[in-house]
Amino acid sequence: MSDRKDNTSGGGATANRRDGDGEIAREPRNDLVLLVDDDPVARLLTASALAERQWRVIEADGGGHALELFAANQPDVVVLDALMPDMDGFITCERLRRLNGGEHVPVLMLTGLDDEPSIARAYEAGATDFFVKSTSQWTLLSERLRYMIRASRMREELAESRAKLTKAQRIARLGSWEWNIAARWVKLSEECFPIAGLPRQDDGLADWFVWSRVVEDERARIEMLFREALANTGQMKFECRIARPNGQIRVVHIESEVDCD
Repeated sequence: MSDRKDNTSGGGATANRRDGDGEIAREPRNDLVLLVDDDPVARLLTASALAERQWRVIEADGGGHALELFAANQPDVVVLDALMPDMDGFITCERLRRLNGGEHVPVLMLTGLDDEPSIARAYEAGATDFFVKSTSQWTLLSERLRYMIRASRMREELAESRAKLTKAQRIARLGSWEWNIAARWVKLSEECFPIAGLPRQDDGLADWFVWSRVVEDERARIEMLFREALANTGQMKFECRIARPNGQIRVVHIESEVDCD
């Protein structure tokens, strides 16, 4: 075990690209990796290899130190040795997931144990992926980390896009729904629940329960519209009345399209 210290490698990292004249230009990279390993030699080799591949690296020699550095630096990705004294990588990963910003950060677990129980335990602890320790596959390690970051950012962008859509639907009082006729199950967007006065259920609701909100004398007409859509164009556009739990009658405009598997 080495003396505890906060190390940073790879400052001012850049990536190469060619400009329009074919000359190599320098493109800055800001991805920060938190490297956690109690073995100073292994940590030095890994940090140097990552710095050579345009990573900024901060180092921790144990689980407790790693949690402190994560809270202070909010790295883009964590590389975590599985087997460490006191607090091993599995416990460290579990605790990291409870930190602010730690819920979704990519965590790559390093292990010298290429066996299913260790791999399963890594995933149970919250690791994003695992990597068998090596002294030669540095490029593979680097590319694995870059892929994990790209995937994480895509998930963040998707979540942000969904949040914006939900907000727009709420403002416009617009909702969306999907009815699986075979399963007799309806999934609704967040805004659909208050429009129809339905109890919020993330997994959806039974179709009979949703159907019960439609005013009774409207049901035969709507059923006919559905049957015609299934047999012909597959599209519908109509208005109907729904009865909310407080007795209020609300007119809703519905547009739908049948998608057959």
